[in-house]
Amino acid sequence: MIIDVHAHLGTDRVFDEVRDEDDIIKIMEENHVDITIVQPMFGTIDIKEIRELHNRINKFSQAYPRKIFGMVSMTPLIHEADYYNEAKRCVKELGFVGIKLHPAAHSVSPTSKLGEMVWKVCSELDVPLMVHTGAGVPFALPANVIGRCKQYKNVQCILAHSGMISFAGEAILAAQECPNVILETSWTAAHHIEHFVEMFGANRVMFAGDEGSNLIVELAKYHSLNLSPQDLEWCLWKTANHVFKLKLD
Repeated sequence: MIIDVHAHLGTDRVFDEVRDEDDIIKIMEENHVDITIVQPMFGTIDIKEIRELHNRINKFSQAYPRKIFGMVSMTPLIHEADYYNEAKRCVKELGFVGIKLHPAAHSVSPTSKLGEMVWKVCSELDVPLMVHTGAGVPFALPANVIGRCKQYKNVQCILAHSGMISFAGEAILAAQECPNVILETSWTAAHHIEHFVEMFGANRVMFAGDEGSNLIVELAKYHSLNLSPQDLEWCLWKTANHVFKLKLD
């Protein structure tokens, strides 16, 4: 089984990208991916439009039950009550399995008060938080999550991209300091992935594609590594199953 924990749907106003439902399903089929966790593209700041995109992801998941799952993503710069109510709606009513913070695209540092608000919401709703790391420093430095992860020890914090090669050392530091840090490995060097497994165990390492065209590359990295069949299984789906509480066999 393979779970891609990081895919985007919609029109991106920050990075000028577009991805639709057919794109995601096509890439999944071509690469034998069983489940994809889908989050909105970036740049939407109107709560009505945010709700519409979350509803689109929900409709997508209903069309492909147990194959597509939703992840909340919206800037914390909107009204705090709107953020909380929409996150709660998505998790409690629509069955979304996590929340995403992109410090650069959302213009919110994990160390800020608004950053803390996202951890509070995840804590209350009992879902993991995915935080973009790497490109977009200084907000996107992996070490920025350490304080919040120690403050909210019940929140599993997934470091998207694990620092994107340049800041892999900081991702390692965050994982060493905080046992609730999980390393998501899209755009990560293959040898870094191997180090992550050796240092922290495969149950703290998580496969992802991010971009559709990148999925085959990310899979090739894993199959090039000297991982045991058990460790490979954990990285490709069991870690995600556990962290996102997907309850798969």
